[in-house]
Amino acid sequence: MKTLSLEANTATIVEGTAIKASEANFSQKLALTKQRIDKLNAYRIERAISANNQSFVHVFSLVPLLIHLNHPSLPAYVENAPQGIWYFELSDYQKNSLMSYSFNEAISDYRLKDQTHFDALYCMGSTGSITQTSLSDLDLWLCYSNTLTIEQYKLMELKITKLQEWAKTFDVDINIFLMNPEQFKTQTYSSGVTNEHSGSAQHFFLLDEFYRSAILLAGKRLLWLHLHKDEYQNAHNNPEIDLTEWVDFGDFSSLSASEFFGASLWQLYKGINNPYKSAIKILLLECYAHTYPKTKLISKEFKKRILSDEAIEYHFDPYLAMLELVTEQLVIRKEWVKLDRLRVCFYAKAIEGEIRKNWRTEVLQSLVEQWSWNEAQTLLLQNRQNWKIKQVMNHENMLIDHLLQSYRNLIHFARKFHLNPSIMTNDTDILMRRLYSVFETLPGKVQLINPKISSNLAENAVTFIEVKAGSSSMQAGWYLVNQAPRSQYDSNLRYVHYNKSPIKLIAWGLFNGIINANTHLHTVSDNLNTQKLRQFITDLRLTFPIQAPEITNEDMHHPNKIRNLAIAINLVQDPTETITDLPKKVSQSDLFNFGKTQKTLVGSVSIIYRNVWNEIRTQHFDGEDAILKALKLVSNRIYQGAASPNSVNIFCYSKYLRSNLREFVSDLVHKCITIQTGCFLQADELRHLKIAGKTWQVLFRKQTVGIKQIDEQAVENRENFANLAANTVKEVFPQKISEFASEGFLQFFFEDNQDSSFNVYVVDEKNSVESYYNCSGNKEEKIRKINKLQHNKRLKTETEASFGSFNHPQFYQLISPNGELSIVPFQSRQHLDYLAQQEQKC
Repeated sequence: MKTLSLEANTATIVEGTAIKASEANFSQKLALTKQRIDKLNAYRIERAISANNQSFVHVFSLVPLLIHLNHPSLPAYVENAPQGIWYFELSDYQKNSLMSYSFNEAISDYRLKDQTHFDALYCMGSTGSITQTSLSDLDLWLCYSNTLTIEQYKLMELKITKLQEWAKTFDVDINIFLMNPEQFKTQTYSSGVTNEHSGSAQHFFLLDEFYRSAILLAGKRLLWLHLHKDEYQNAHNNPEIDLTEWVDFGDFSSLSASEFFGASLWQLYKGINNPYKSAIKILLLECYAHTYPKTKLISKEFKKRILSDEAIEYHFDPYLAMLELVTEQLVIRKEWVKLDRLRVCFYAKAIEGEIRKNWRTEVLQSLVEQWSWNEAQTLLLQNRQNWKIKQVMNHENMLIDHLLQSYRNLIHFARKFHLNPSIMTNDTDILMRRLYSVFETLPGKVQLINPKISSNLAENAVTFIEVKAGSSSMQAGWYLVNQAPRSQYDSNLRYVHYNKSPIKLIAWGLFNGIINANTHLHTVSDNLNTQKLRQFITDLRLTFPIQAPEITNEDMHHPNKIRNLAIAINLVQDPTETITDLPKKVSQSDLFNFGKTQKTLVGSVSIIYRNVWNEIRTQHFDGEDAILKALKLVSNRIYQGAASPNSVNIFCYSKYLRSNLREFVSDLVHKCITIQTGCFLQADELRHLKIAGKTWQVLFRKQTVGIKQIDEQAVENRENFANLAANTVKEVFPQKISEFASEGFLQFFFEDNQDSSFNVYVVDEKNSVESYYNCSGNKEEKIRKINKLQHNKRLKTETEASFGSFNHPQFYQLISPNGELSIVPFQSRQHLDYLAQQEQKC
């Protein structure tokens, strides 16, 4: 295994005379430490360059230069953007690159005196480690101590975007974070949770990762890494330390267990796009928690070795250190299943992307030998991109179980210590909603397989089999088999997926990529033939974009409203097949009350929709009231006052009267949507429907839409009563809450009053509202109490099998900027800015 050798520290006092570092003065010790860290830095840079292709080397080498020099001749130029890194020095590679851009004057005057806006540029994370692959991002911390103006900050954000675009032309993904050490130490967050930024979810664990993996690319050194604990804490009183020449993000003296909750949420969230890396890191968190309060942070262990006076032979690889520490703990606790999962995830992470023979492959091979893996195990993981559904589902289930098990253990740890999470409320809301959309198992929701496991799950053939109740020993419902009928049985490849609903099963196959345009479809069913299935899947492909749009934080702050909607009429049950005498003319009323028996010609309604959180939801209704149930469901998923779905498509698969049924149902769906969104139509436009000889009333209430059977002669009286009631109901909570609240969550809305009291509106998981007026006290304290009560409640009710709910209480504030009522996350940037504006007015 490749390691870094650090010789025993000795200090030269007189030429030719050396003494131990322990006998040297502070300046001499510090000089020796700088030498060691310079050697470590060079060692990591060499590892990063030697294990990657030329495109990465080019981006890695030029990003510091392009931040230091903001010039029209160079890539990513932004007029008037801040530039200059403290005591920047050009490398030979950078000099040659400047010449290629015909930019020679920079070589003679590259320090940009009086224009140094940045203290240092560091990369951190997996760069230079065994897990850095061709798919790894390059994460950079651009440090600044002088306060940037709002305009400068925005210009720098624009330049960062341009740098990312430039790097992307070389197939390299970079993330540049503007980091102010003083703001970081006081935990003042300039950004909430994003795809790459953890916001307030973690602080000390982020700092731990930074210190254990930091590589200095330009600028000032890290103060904490160079000093022993007592020396660091007294640095401001030490005349031999000029603090203006150092970058200081703080130490771990304030580390508390309160951070474990937010950090575990963050790792679950990151696990959506980086399942293997998150699986390793969440185990590290669990390991840290298990040894709390005597937690041995890896960054502290690295620092201990660096500051040692003895000779050191060590890899200083942050990911190998994680592997070693977690392995040690799991062996002590005899958790062999977790240990096996750790190794699988570690190996899978390390072999992602292009495989190049270098020091990384040698280290991995030595690990495989230590683990006593056979060749079949490594070949299976190396072939992951060619896995099909059976292998992927086994792996997916393992990953989800692993992540949720560790998350549960960390939550129990937090409860054990009666901790108040340090994560800010608005960041909790974003993380919880995102985790809810991915991990929460709900009726009708299609579980989407993580595409990071394997990118192509398409099968050559699939068969849908219907099993009726009592017809066999198998459970009644529908089965998807990833083979054609009468294919040769192969236990290694054959996979069977069951669902009671045919629609959910079809959606599961389509949206997970198991079915594509080249897949041969087969059915074994009396109700659904192959031709109808093919047409339905073709219609779905035309309705739903293949690539789901990116989810924004703005999307997650709003209800999970429908984005794309498809409704299939008579796909599975088609009453028109039994029509023997078809009239020449059929009115709309006949479609739901056909012939002497007045039977409805809608036998089944199947609904599939994608919401703005990118969930795929399904519902299937059979029977004479199927259309009523479908209209009710669609109406309740269209939030009052919200925008209409981006697309609504009605498909009909009847043998007869196909266009008649499609047009009539389309008209009814359109009316429901326009009534709910408040566009043009009023509720009395769709007051009642007659279906199969029975009259039903459609009730558009404030919170929900309902249906109720009524007698024919009572229709007029009921309508008059409904109109009267609609005019006399008193609104007891702001209408904006009805438009905003999301079903499935417990939500609290604060509304401030003029006398410093506040109202609280509580919306439960079913969107029922309770109102509490003129409350007093501290909102933050009330939030802490609510969270504690909810934690205790869940602790009493949850079981091993039922755990996994991410319905964490969510908190919002009603504000009125410019006199218009709006709802923002409590303590969010919008909320804090609004409070600041109100104080200025006072």
